[in-house]
Amino acid sequence: MKTSSVAQEKPMSKFIAAMDHSGGSTGGVLKNYDQEYTEENKMDLVHEMRLRMVNSPDFNSTNIWGAILYQDTVERGMVPILKAKGIQSFLKVDSGCEENGYLKYFKLDKMIDVAHEHECYGTKMRSIVKSLDVMDMILEQQFALAERIYNVGLMPIIEPEIPIEHPDKANMEEALFLRLKAFLDNYKGKCILKLTLPEIPNTYWLLNQYQNVHKVVGLSGGYSTQEACERLSKNNNMSASFSRALSERLTKGLTNEEFDYIIGFNISNIAAASS
Repeated sequence: MKTSSVAQEKPMSKFIAAMDHSGGSTGGVLKNYDQEYTEENKMDLVHEMRLRMVNSPDFNSTNIWGAILYQDTVERGMVPILKAKGIQSFLKVDSGCEENGYLKYFKLDKMIDVAHEHECYGTKMRSIVKSLDVMDMILEQQFALAERIYNVGLMPIIEPEIPIEHPDKANMEEALFLRLKAFLDNYKGKCILKLTLPEIPNTYWLLNQYQNVHKVVGLSGGYSTQEACERLSKNNNMSASFSRALSERLTKGLTNEEFDYIIGFNISNIAAASS
């Protein structure tokens, strides 16, 4: 078994850019970008969009320490571009979710090989927690896979997402906090926890005290950049891992100056809200 080589130092006040839109969600990303597309060219077009974002001057290691990428993006050579900017890469390794929120991971061994081949720092897996009934099942799966990933030298991001529109979101988050504590007590690796921005600030704050938690980050989950940053700023020791909030108001028709200004504005606000 390969010994983990991931770093032990916790990055603070920087955030992780989430850029791992897969084939299923790419159409929505391009629609928001005001980009016409076909099924044949959509992956080319979304890669062009990501390159435009990454090559923007303010997309740098001053405020960003990591980026989550889809396999297609990794295999098109994004990791060296990010590495030259001092930014670590995380590979999305799941294949989506079942109807009950359970993770699909049919290609996990292959994805681990891809992560190693392209010198990624870590991985990310996303599950959807819709009810208390499936919470333990989802966490059991996530932590088992995370330990497997950590043991081959990669830092796993565990993402049990509670939808922002959940009718009992605050109580779900309190239950998730308690169950995460229980699973962390028995987890024999390190991980990053990526969690929905909570209704009650600092719901997840105590998770930072666990030695096996590298960092707690918040996902924007559909909130606007302004609301996501306002919610994030109320949480101590939580930085961002935003996707839609990062790319808000970016469109294909912007001039380079306009594009750079908007993404720079988003980046500075997200970084300022992170801790």
